This record gives sequence, C-alpha cells and structure tokens, in this order.
Amino acid sequence: MISFLLTAVLLLQAGNVFAAQSDADAIQMEPIVVLGSRIEHNPAGRTIGKLERNKLESTDAFTLRDLLITLPGVTARQSNGPRDATISLRGSGGKVGFGVRNIKMYEDWFPVTQSDGLSRTDLHDPNAYEGVDAIRGPSSSLYDNYAQGGVINFRSRKGRDIHGVDVGADAGSFGYSNNYVHAGNRYDHFEYSAFVSYVRGDGYIDHSVFRTVTENITLSFTPDQKRTFIFKYLNNDLKADVPSRLTLDQFNQNPSTQGITNVTGIGNVSADRTQQQRDDRRTIIGGRYEYAVSPQTGFRFMGEYDVKDINQTFGTIGDNINPNFQQSMDVTHENAIAGISAKHYAGMFFNYMEQEASGYRNLADYNGTRGALQSNTRGYHQNVGGRIREELAFNDRWTAIAGLGVESSLIRADVQTRTASETYSRVSADRRFFNTAPEGSLIYSPRQDLKFHGRVGMAYGTPSISQLTTTPAGITGNNTSLDAQRNLGFELGSNGKVFDRLKFDITGYYEFFYDEYVTQSPASGLSSFTSNAPRAEHRGVEASLDFNPWKGLFTSVSYSFNDHVYKEFMESIGSGSSVVTLDRSGKQVPGVERHVINSRLGYETAGRTGGWIELVRIEPYYINNNNTLEVPASTLFNLNVHYTKEVKWGWVSKITLFSDVRNVFDQKYIGSAVVVADATTDTLSSLSSTKQAFFAGQPLSFNAGVKISF
Repeated sequence: MISFLLTAVLLLQAGNVFAAQSDADAIQMEPIVVLGSRIEHNPAGRTIGKLERNKLESTDAFTLRDLLITLPGVTARQSNGPRDATISLRGSGGKVGFGVRNIKMYEDWFPVTQSDGLSRTDLHDPNAYEGVDAIRGPSSSLYDNYAQGGVINFRSRKGRDIHGVDVGADAGSFGYSNNYVHAGNRYDHFEYSAFVSYVRGDGYIDHSVFRTVTENITLSFTPDQKRTFIFKYLNNDLKADVPSRLTLDQFNQNPSTQGITNVTGIGNVSADRTQQQRDDRRTIIGGRYEYAVSPQTGFRFMGEYDVKDINQTFGTIGDNINPNFQQSMDVTHENAIAGISAKHYAGMFFNYMEQEASGYRNLADYNGTRGALQSNTRGYHQNVGGRIREELAFNDRWTAIAGLGVESSLIRADVQTRTASETYSRVSADRRFFNTAPEGSLIYSPRQDLKFHGRVGMAYGTPSISQLTTTPAGITGNNTSLDAQRNLGFELGSNGKVFDRLKFDITGYYEFFYDEYVTQSPASGLSSFTSNAPRAEHRGVEASLDFNPWKGLFTSVSYSFNDHVYKEFMESIGSGSSVVTLDRSGKQVPGVERHVINSRLGYETAGRTGGWIELVRIEPYYINNNNTLEVPASTLFNLNVHYTKEVKWGWVSKITLFSDVRNVFDQKYIGSAVVVADATTDTLSSLSSTKQAFFAGQPLSFNAGVKISF
C-alpha cells in the first residue's frame, strides 16, 4: 500500500509538471519505429483478433477473462489467484492447471513468457492497456518455442493518448476495489506512459482474500530520425489466499466452500488450516534499440531481465526463484526484385532461465509454518536459435510469405526428495532438443477492405523441469522420456467489410498434433504429471461479426468451435502390477471447450455513452481422457451502462462513469476446471466424488467506477 501511494504521488506530481508546459513547448514528433510496422507485430497471412480500448475504458476491467472471451478462438478460465488465468488459443493451452502454456505472450513486444514456457497473467492489469492482439495458429517460425497455439501481445497506452493524468476508482461486490493512476505525455524526443494500481477483494469463494499492486512503465527516446530507444518496466506484488478446488459433488452442495488440501503426514484439512496462499513477485526490466541503417534497412536489438520470486503455501510450502535473461536481434530489409516488392527478415535469439526451488512440509497449524525440507530443485532452461522470413507482394492483390525457425533447447536439473530422515532420493534431467518450424501463406485481396488467406505452419514446445521429473503417480521421479510436442496446422480464412456497416472475420483450421502434452492431476496433494499423446487432430472454426445497422446501435458476435480428438494414444493407468493400458483413440482431448459464443447488443453515442447486454454461452466439455467427467454447460448474461463527457472543470478534461452487473440471473456454474487422471476403478459416480477439479464461477455481482482525466 505504501508503494502504491508513493508511486501515485510521484505520477501525479510528474503529470502536473508536464501539464504545466504549454503545447508550444511540445513538438508533436512521432517516435520512430524502424520501417513502420515490424514484420512480427502484424504478420501478413495470419488470423489476428484485436481488442481495442473502447471496450476497456467503459467497463470494470479487473481480469483478462472478461475481455478475451470477446475474441473468437480465445478462451480464459480462473486459475490459482485473483488475476491468474489459464488462456487457450484454439484450445491449445486449455489442459494446464495454472498459468499459461502453449502460447507465447508479450507486452509491447517484450517477452513475458519465461524460458520454460510458463506465463502468469497476475502481471497484467487491463486498465493499463490500449489493446490486445491474439495471433492464432502454430507460430514457432517467427515466435520460437512454446507457440503451438499462437501469440498474445498486450499494447500499453501511449503517452500521447493520455496527455496528462488519468485517475480511476472501481468498487463492487465481495469487497472488491481497484484504484489506479495513469500518467503520460509526448514531447520533442521523449514519450512516457506510467501506470500503477492497487487492487483488493474478499473473493466470492471462502478463503480467497487478495491484494495486488502493479506498476507498468514504458519510455521511448528518439534522439534523431534514425534511432529509437525503448525502456519497459513491469512489476507485480501479489498476496492472496487460495481455496482448494472442489469435487463435482462438493460444488453441487456448496460452490463457495474453500475445499480441502492433503498435507503429508496429516491428511485432508481445510485450506485455511494450511494457510493456503500465494505471496509472489514478478519484475521485468527490458530495453530495445531500433536503428534505421537506411530508408530500406532496419536493425533492432532487445535485452530483458525477468525474475519470478514465488513463495506459496499449499499442501507443501514452496519457495521458487526464476531469474530469466532474454536477448534477440534482427534486421529487416525492403527492396524490389524483378519488379516484385519484397521484405526480407532475419533474426537470432538467446534466452536462459535458472530455477532454484525448495519444498517444505506444511505443519498445518493455521499459520503456514514450515517444517522439514522435503525437496530441492536446481536447474536451468536454455534456448538459442534463429529465424528467416520473406514477404513478396506480386501486385496489389497477391502476396506470398515463407519463413523458417530453428532452435536448440537444453534442460538440465537435479531434484532431491526426502525419503526418510536425512535420506534423499535424487532424480536428474538432462535433455537437449532441436526443432524446426517452417511456414508458408498466400494472401488474395480483391479490394482494400476484403482479404482471403491460406496458411500452413508448424510449432513446437519443449517440456519444463517439473514435467521431466514428475511421475504419473504425482510424485518426484524420472519422466525424462517426454518428447517435444509438435503441431502442423492448415487454415483458410477471410475478413473484411460489407456495406461499411458489417465487419466479419471467419477462419477454419485443421491441425495435426504429434506427442501432444496431456497434463493431469492424480489427486489432491499430488503434483500434476505430463505424458505424450502420440497423435491427435485439432480442427475448428472461428468467426466474428460486428454489425452497426444504424448510428449508435451495434451488435457483435464471436463463435469458437474446437473439435480435438485423439487419433493414437494408449494410456497406462494404475501402478505396479495393477497397471492397465487403455486405448483412448477417438476420445475427445480433455480440457477444451467445444462451443463458445459471446454476443453483445448495445447502443453507444459518439462520445461513448450508452450500454450493452452480453450473452456468454459455453457448451459442455470433458476433463478426463475417458470422457466421463464433464463440465456442464453455462449461459451467463451481463449488463453495462456508462456515461462519458468531455468537460472543462478546472484541470478536469473528461469524466467517465460506468456500472456493471455480472451474471444477472445468478446462475451457479463452473468457472474453471482442470484435467484429471482416470483410475482403473473410476466410474462417473466415483469421479464426481473424488476428483478435485472445479472452481465456482462468479455469482451475481455489481461493480461501478469513475475515471477522471486531467
């Protein structure tokens, strides 16, 4: 809280000082971005969903889940913490228990995915952003390791758009409040944007009180027309009580209960007895240098330090620190070859993450007291590689793209686990992977506002240390036979406008997955384990429609269909002499929502005053390989009204008022579910009573807020 107040005061002071300068003193010079739009920022021939600020600033933007669902092909679920979400693109990434995997994530094109492929969304307060880009489909040719589902980039607000200071305060049900300050401006050779927020709440589930502070700063310095320096600082401090997931029977009986946790040597106890919580910090400091060698050639270098400091109290108390270093450089050149406009791109990268993790026995004394050391992990991830890309524009209508990415990954670790007093077992992991990912696409644009594209692309993802050292029994052991997962995807799509009032985007995809990771939770108190499914097929359709029949009235619809099926997967369950091998071929891949619909109908004036009603529909989907345990369907309605007015009240230039009602009909529904393991004796009844997989969704809630611009 002290950090928040001090930072807020500094931002306000800075805003007042800069605002005092006359407009005549500020030369409105656009900061240089070498060669205009970088290739990877808006890659041609790709399916890209965009969410802009006009959907952010007139509603309560506490979590990314409520925003990303408006984009086709994108889903997000509540995970272990107030803003921690599991995000999937085309269903890829939906099978993990916490955080984000199988997707590369960036902020202002600074990486926020660490070298082991894990991203956490606690870092992101949506109020800080101008927009979000979701690039869907296999993407390792341009974005390297872990981009099987695609890429998400968060765009922070530009200083020129803030042009002073914005202050906001949101409050609502379950003790929720979010107070934030955003300062920014642009001058002769300098532009800045600085954001800080303090969020707290009691949560709608027992034992889920939280508070989190976020700082987000972006600076750019353009000394001349050739050079640009960009600096990025991100920091998040989180302290949150975390409930345990419920079985289906427990959810049906009381969805808001805190659940139970298994503690070694004690048994099943309540989440508050273990003092189950997260006390985490994440800090990213990065810089990028862009240099225009000539009007046709640009060079760029990026360096970043990213540290994740984790202190979590669950059935076992874990301390984990991950310092991560990332560097990349690339060059882009534009010219004409035999009358054909061409863009040439080449880049190389290196990243390295250390992991030091210790696990302690939880004494379950309601204080989260550490007992004896149970395990220690020491290791690292290292990735190095390069990429090339060619874009050829034959004429105004036809463009062809070809690209290739190559990468070598090295994972080494030693894990020691207590087996008795002063006796430890040791597991070592030492794996090297080499992967390649080609890409090709063709674009046809019969007119400026209508495009068709076809694409084929590949992606890959290597395992993490924990995946290599956790057995199917959910305990530390050798699992180093895991292979890298790979996917080959084909897609056809079209987007454009009809009669200037109808905007559409539709894409169909078909992907072949090889050695796909299936991560499952064996039981409460045990670690999730990962296995390879040799072959699966993912296919689906993504569509969005925005229609403005007349001035002010609007409607939007996004639809996602994911049909993911195992084609070859013999699953071994049980242990010792009771191991049974079952054929899962033809079963639905678990953890993937099959049908998701989001629709809004509303009215908005030019000044963004109005409101909307929203429908969110998710059809049932399975969360186990045998396709017997199912998440029931849910249909939610949300309401929003808002008022925005430009004013001249002293220093105040604009005011925005808004109110949201979420889950209008107070439906009881499952907001989050993780994939769980089968057992030889499982029935639907036993799964419903034993598998702790579920968090309740948000019940009826009211939020309101005010935003003031100075």
